[in-house]
Amino acid sequence: MYDIVFYISAGTLAFGAGLGVKGMLDPMWAGRLVRLQPENGQPEGYAEFRATFGGMFLGLHLAALAFLVFWGEDAGVAACSILAAGWWFTALGRYLSYSMDSNTQHSHVVRSVAIEVIIGLAIAVWPITSILHP
Repeated sequence: MYDIVFYISAGTLAFGAGLGVKGMLDPMWAGRLVRLQPENGQPEGYAEFRATFGGMFLGLHLAALAFLVFWGEDAGVAACSILAAGWWFTALGRYLSYSMDSNTQHSHVVRSVAIEVIIGLAIAVWPITSILHP
């Protein structure tokens, strides 16, 4: 059981890093994913997609994966906990936007919040298990 939760967390971190690679190589995909587009086709908009949805995702998930795999249990627990919290607070921000902003599409928000919470849980399964079963 303990090995399974490790691989769930590690696999989810690899998935997040893969999202980052995809965002860096295909910024329009990232834009469609989050329903944004560069204003008037400005190249700086593509750079923002590559940086935020590419570089940030790749760097954070890859670093957390390295901590989990190479730097021991405590470092892995800390890195996974921080990244899981990031996913959960992203879901919170999206929910607040839905609650406070007008004309937000319900189905997109519900789907996105669910995905963000699930990814956060999948990343956090290793730290949670490590804490509950030292």
